[in-house]
Amino acid sequence: LVRNVLSDGRYEKSGNEQFLTELSKWIFHERGHLKAVNVKHHKVGETDEPALYRINDELEYSVEIYEWSGTSWEPYVTDDVQVQFYMMSPYVLKTLSNDKKGLYSASFKVPDVYGVFQFKVEYQKLGYTSLSISKQIPVRPYRHNEYERFIPTAYPYYGAAFSTVRLLHSPFKLLLYDPDSKNKWQDSSSFLLFIYITSKVWHV
Repeated sequence: LVRNVLSDGRYEKSGNEQFLTELSKWIFHERGHLKAVNVKHHKVGETDEPALYRINDELEYSVEIYEWSGTSWEPYVTDDVQVQFYMMSPYVLKTLSNDKKGLYSASFKVPDVYGVFQFKVEYQKLGYTSLSISKQIPVRPYRHNEYERFIPTAYPYYGAAFSTVRLLHSPFKLLLYDPDSKNKWQDSSSFLLFIYITSKVWHV
């Protein structure tokens, strides 16, 4: 209770003292002060951090976040920390899972877009200092020898190529092995017409 010096009345304490105490702790980073350390990323199944990634690689990202308790750094535990895989705009946005000991991590696939990306963590929460973490990493396309032998999306083009070869097989066979056809092809105009039709077929 608080006693009024101008009267004999006693009153309950207001919350001003506690409010100012907590506010001063926050201002002087005695509470609500966060820090991020050990920012890491690597391919799934590996431990070394690569200089770049390839499109569609599977990767893991992790960061440790701690809160100052006034005497020591304690693990900060929450479920609303997110990481962005960012290039002009976020291509991937994942919520980080935590192990209750300050370690936050997530796994995701590199998008099918190459360029210079950033791992970004922008964390802002009422009553806590904000975190802004950024790490740049390039992403490259497949090399010419890294593609599959046959690409499924190209099957129609494979079929068109084989159909064209099959279509031209019979006329060339007649030209090369049929004596009557050889005599007919002596006429240059007929030969030029055949070449023209063949080029049109290949163009289609």
